[in-house]
Amino acid sequence: MKLNQYIISLIILAFTVTSCQDYLTIQPENNQSTTQYWKTKEDVEAVLGAGYVKLRDAQEYLMLWGEARGNGIYFSSTSYKPSTDAQKLRQFDILATNSLTKWDKLYAVINMANSVIAYAPNVEDASFNVNVMHSYLSEAYFQRSLAYFYLVRIWRDVPFVTQPYVDDSAPYSIAKTSGDDILKKCLVDLNNSLESAKVRFPESDIYNPMNTKGRATKWAIYSLIADINLWLGNYDACIPACEAVINSGQVGLISGANWFTNFYPGNSNESIFELEYSYTLNQTNSFISWFSTNKYYFISPYQQTLYEMEPLDIRGLNGSYTSTGLIWKYIGTSYWTTSVPARATSNQNDQNWIIYRLADINLMEAEAYAMKGDSTSMSKSQALVNTIRARAGLTAAPSASEKLDMMKIILQERQREFFSEGKNWFDLVRIGNRPDAGFKDLFIDEVLQSASASTSAMVRAILQDNNSWYLPINSDELKANELLIQNPYYANLGN
Repeated sequence: MKLNQYIISLIILAFTVTSCQDYLTIQPENNQSTTQYWKTKEDVEAVLGAGYVKLRDAQEYLMLWGEARGNGIYFSSTSYKPSTDAQKLRQFDILATNSLTKWDKLYAVINMANSVIAYAPNVEDASFNVNVMHSYLSEAYFQRSLAYFYLVRIWRDVPFVTQPYVDDSAPYSIAKTSGDDILKKCLVDLNNSLESAKVRFPESDIYNPMNTKGRATKWAIYSLIADINLWLGNYDACIPACEAVINSGQVGLISGANWFTNFYPGNSNESIFELEYSYTLNQTNSFISWFSTNKYYFISPYQQTLYEMEPLDIRGLNGSYTSTGLIWKYIGTSYWTTSVPARATSNQNDQNWIIYRLADINLMEAEAYAMKGDSTSMSKSQALVNTIRARAGLTAAPSASEKLDMMKIILQERQREFFSEGKNWFDLVRIGNRPDAGFKDLFIDEVLQSASASTSAMVRAILQDNNSWYLPINSDELKANELLIQNPYYANLGN
């Protein structure tokens, strides 16, 4: 579960040269000198590696942004509780002072990527030939596009920054750009970078043969292209990107109890891109605390019901959760039995965080075909869903001839497959944004599955306004950037 060794050895170099604080909030303490830095291939590698580390630094936010407002996880009611800000997010009681409305961690990723894109082409180093340079640029475009994809799904319209912030010559006050326009520009960058992207990276550690999963390969770029196109409703562009990954020969679905190897030890053959941790390299996260020691989050009653509808599902009881409701994916060491211990509280607290794996690509393509709506596309959608069900030990899903019915099947399959993997809320919002009849109602009904009886009517009223699906811009950002305008739903809430 190691971050690629080239990143580990070069991160110190990157941060002794530049110390970026909250991008778009506070100017970096040490301006990056482009005349003294960016001399060698190693300089470029250092900042590219720092981009991955900055992305990893955002991981706990990615989890909460993707799950807190969904219907898969249940917040603890014991004396051990998650942060007040996470609970407020859960309750749709969100103000611009909430720490989870800060976007600085994602803009830190963008700033690192922008630095590579801007300065790598000017490096004069015999070992840094044009092919290596373009390969590095493809990773930087992936980092930047992935960060913007999160930003757009969370805030919708955000500042679109494509130049590195290195000194006072960079503009500080930047207005928002339409989220759809940002994603269209990201697609241009990603498609242009495909030709130079790595199919695989040379292994740097013979004892960890899958460590290439921690860097953006061609298949990670195709995955992001598919995901963005699906979000935008570009189904005919989503499908071939999915097919490129499925037919790559580089990844494969893992069946049976071995499905759990996606999560322990990670870097499985099914994985396409994940954020990597290593306890021995002092890279840990909070999952043991969240899901075991303090038990902040459990499986929700609704999510558990979905699994109980398919009792033979290897992803259900003893795979994703235990009989006591613990989220097993991040605390177990294998498919659960009474003889298999949970992870220790220290030296196994380095679970990877999966961004893309092959099952996701199959179900993206299934959704794209379902949204096309014709009978041939519906059949293809059904076949893709059944591929995922078969590997989980299940029989074929019921047939469906209407878009909405097929989307209900796909959504439930995604909920069983990606429980607690930071995708649930984004899946629901994507469906809610479809203009087809019944899709917004489906979105609201799904969110309400996790609402209490006392708050259900209030949450339903909130969700009628599509603007409420996105977070407010943090109050500190509004003060620092005079060109920012608060998201409409929150404009009159004292923000």
